[in-house]
Amino acid sequence: MPRYEFQEGTSNKFWEITLDGKSFKTSYGKIGTAGQTTLKSFGDAAEAKAAYEKLITEKTKKGYKLVGDGAAGATAPAAPKKERAAPAGAATLDARNEELEAAILKDPTNRQAFSILADWLQDQGDPRGELISLQLANKEGQAKALIEKRADYFLGPLAEHQEVHDEGYNNSRSHLRTKEQEEAWQKVHQQAFLWRHGYIYRVRLSHDAYSDETFKGKTADILEDVLEHPSARFAVEFAFQSNGDPNEDDLEDLIELLGEKAPPTTRKISFGDNVDQISWHHTGSLAKLWKGVPHLRTLEIETGEFDVGKMVAPELERAIFITGGLSAECGKGIATAQMPAIKHLEIYYGTEDYGGTCGVEEVRPLLERDDLKHLEYLGLKNCEFADELAAALPGAKVLRGLKTLDLSLGTMSDAGAASLAKAKASLQHLDCLDLTRNYLTDEGIALVKGLCKKVITADQEEGDEDGDEVYRYAAIRE
Repeated sequence: MPRYEFQEGTSNKFWEITLDGKSFKTSYGKIGTAGQTTLKSFGDAAEAKAAYEKLITEKTKKGYKLVGDGAAGATAPAAPKKERAAPAGAATLDARNEELEAAILKDPTNRQAFSILADWLQDQGDPRGELISLQLANKEGQAKALIEKRADYFLGPLAEHQEVHDEGYNNSRSHLRTKEQEEAWQKVHQQAFLWRHGYIYRVRLSHDAYSDETFKGKTADILEDVLEHPSARFAVEFAFQSNGDPNEDDLEDLIELLGEKAPPTTRKISFGDNVDQISWHHTGSLAKLWKGVPHLRTLEIETGEFDVGKMVAPELERAIFITGGLSAECGKGIATAQMPAIKHLEIYYGTEDYGGTCGVEEVRPLLERDDLKHLEYLGLKNCEFADELAAALPGAKVLRGLKTLDLSLGTMSDAGAASLAKAKASLQHLDCLDLTRNYLTDEGIALVKGLCKKVITADQEEGDEDGDEVYRYAAIRE
């Protein structure tokens, strides 16, 4: 096999590829290990050769260099002679069946599809077939033992990253959980990989340079190894927290990798799922993400700074954007995003003190939309311009199909309540209007009572008085 190597910092990896008619075989891993072997087949020899040459070009662009006998003056290895066939009954690692895999790509939660694949893999002697069967039967102890026994196959370069490089003990939601719940949460979120149906189902990566000073690598290198590994072929969920210096570094290199290489089974992504000081967390731009995740169903963001770019998410059903300060550009990007399947949309606008530059003008394009046919829940939350927003609601087209309108955590006063009362015709069809933690007095609460089936006015705040001025604050800022 022609051999390529990449050595930079703590990364010391090899990659080998052999073309054989309508297929090619690749091996890869850390230098000094046996690595992993995969086999990919194509419709004809020309298609296989084109894909073979494309992979070599991609690897060399990333800094992989040809080593060994073919290195001198070579730009690409010649196709090797056909290898001798493996003896009958020999185990096949990473056996592939496109027809059976197609059912999983269509629905990565389809247990029957995994069961059928498991039977076929066991016929090929691939140990993953046994692992799938064990996990389908909820025999997690035996499954874990098999993964540990065959770690070279099931994990390879991922073995040393099975826990996140981040202690993760401080987080903004810990006060909402009991001690037992907190311990269970920490146990799960310290795992980088959660397995289901014989493959890695969820990937959670985080590196806090202050809590894990021994790890000198890059989170992006770990993610790249994940995305190239057969065990993550059908990964469904990705979650990212810190990426080096939690106060300085954003997640853009991880986002770009997902945009290039996310598996087609990707359904859920979380950015910032364990944030302590929200204003210190940085996600960066999601502009390069969208083309790589056309089947994304759930997006959750909890961060101090981010931008969605030109957001095209054709299958997105649930989106939550939590921030202490949403920029006008990002607010407009969300309001005009292509998300025809959206059912639950939750936006936190925040405060100017933490970068929030949105006003009612950035929300208005969303209010005027009549193309979000499946939208049932709309949260316009944590808003300093809540009174102005309430005044813009009468006749808003986006309200027509809603079941829940959530205006909680904002600075709405009795003036906003009066505007809502005037908008009764646009609100009376709702199942719920949520005004929790605003600044309504008893008079304001009386104004909104009965506007729809259920109006929630719990936990109203009191403004800070300073002479003739009264100061009101969005609930989530820092």
